[in-house]
Amino acid sequence: MADKISKVSDKKDRKTIKFTYEGIDYTLEFTPYSIRKMEKDGFDFTNMDKQVINLGYDLFRGAFISRHNYVPVEKRDEIYNALPAEDENGNNLIAMLADMMKDEIDYIVSKPSGNVRWVMG
Repeated sequence: MADKISKVSDKKDRKTIKFTYEGIDYTLEFTPYSIRKMEKDGFDFTNMDKQVINLGYDLFRGAFISRHNYVPVEKRDEIYNALPAEDENGNNLIAMLADMMKDEIDYIVSKPSGNVRWVMG
């Protein structure tokens, strides 16, 4: 079996978090590809409520995979530590990341119908 996870393009509108750090614009999001990569790399979705300390870092790091996977983990952690816990509207960063991930997992589980038919043999 191949270890690679292929990126699949789709047209889903996703929630994103946007910011500029050291003059570079970032857009964070979760996609089927990034969720699969996080899972393959050991992220435990079933244990999120028990890993409070690591949860923020792990979600933040994972949200880079889709558009900014080239950014080293150390830089992701630096940026995470530089961001306030809440935005100007009072939205909590970790809660927003968790909500974005939940939306993407819901999308993956109930993905739109494709045009290839299959039947049980």
